Amino acid sequence: MKTQVCISGGGIAGLTLALKLAQCEIDVTVIEKDRTPSVKYKGELLQPKSLEILSKIGLYEEVYSRGFPLKTTAIKEIDGDRVLKEITFHYNAVDHPFNYALMVPHETLKSVILEKAKSFPHFHYLRPMKFTGFKEEGVHKRTGMLESKEEGAIEIEADFFIGAEGRISPIRKSLGIPLKDTEYNHYFLTVSFPRPESLTEAIMIVEGHYFLGLFPLPDQQVRTVLLIKPEEYKQMKREGLPSFYDCYTRLFPDLDGYVQQITSWKDIQLMIPIRHNAKCYVSGNCALMGDAIHSVHPMAGEGMNLAIQDAHTLGDLLCCMYENGDLRPEQLKLYESVRKPRAEYLSKLSHQSALAYSYWQPFWRRIRTHVLKRMETTPSLHFKQMLNISGLGIWKETWIDRLVQIGMLPKGVLPKVTNQERHLFDEKDEQPWKFQS
Repeated sequence: MKTQVCISGGGIAGLTLALKLAQCEIDVTVIEKDRTPSVKYKGELLQPKSLEILSKIGLYEEVYSRGFPLKTTAIKEIDGDRVLKEITFHYNAVDHPFNYALMVPHETLKSVILEKAKSFPHFHYLRPMKFTGFKEEGVHKRTGMLESKEEGAIEIEADFFIGAEGRISPIRKSLGIPLKDTEYNHYFLTVSFPRPESLTEAIMIVEGHYFLGLFPLPDQQVRTVLLIKPEEYKQMKREGLPSFYDCYTRLFPDLDGYVQQITSWKDIQLMIPIRHNAKCYVSGNCALMGDAIHSVHPMAGEGMNLAIQDAHTLGDLLCCMYENGDLRPEQLKLYESVRKPRAEYLSKLSHQSALAYSYWQPFWRRIRTHVLKRMETTPSLHFKQMLNISGLGIWKETWIDRLVQIGMLPKGVLPKVTNQERHLFDEKDEQPWKFQS
């Protein structure tokens, strides 16, 4: 079997890349090992940059019709019935056509991308099929090894091989690229169920060591994420679902009568957060995307967005390479030069956010809420926060920002944001290969 680009992994990243390549009339084959959709929770929050990308590949209208838009994200610190602090960040702090987020069920988004890709003759989809490794040694790989129960062992020849298989990536392992892991002192429980009419924006409720994130979905559903101590999971299961219900309704009373519609622990998924980053994204004529090379703390909701953005950048580069007839593998390093700094910066921000909620003692809680309120009420910090989260640009924090956040300097020392556009990624940032001499 021959193809121009072989993608191992038929998730959001692999399918997004495949669609872009098929639109450029590049022959692309996607290898997907799972016969049926995954039951594990995966990302559902599309940030503005991902919406912009979906618009560029002709999927925005359909995806938007299947989603639930979010204009704000709020954090409410409580102590019983008393609200200690409430902070709200607004996506429209960034002046951009896509100044909101969108909640879309993961499998819904995947099916939309897959159906669009299937409409192109250059797209091929092998499922269930597993990528097991490469036939040859050396830097440049020409033949991949596939395997399925129905067809046995198959060889596939390609110009380029792309690993989009998630953290357990056969291609990354074949290339010998290591991951650096970070673990955390908490677990998450996640589940979706019907939501009350009052819940129309994202909100995170914090009390002591508990953190409950509520993210409205279409069809009057809500995705919920509950942070707990590791030892509490077994304790909750021993006590039964009423202990789970009580935790939810104590933190957000409007959920009473809704969370009780969860009738089995099998519906509730345990997530053990691990952050990882790969040493490099490219080796020879192979490149990696998404969770194969980076993951962020789930509290940030950026994992799927980073994967979509990886796919878009790599797709733009490969389309340009085939259009120019320049298939030198070293060109793939341009993809890494764009994506690695961005992914690692978002990973760092998500790590800092996770650490802020990893310590729940009153002293740390007061610092956290004070910093977040200063960020909300300082226009430049508010813009910077939402710009970085959106994926539309990066404006890194400075030590002056930090001192303003904790109150050691007045807000007035920070400059006003008079030209937002200069902080957004431009064409040269996104596609530097088009500007090479």
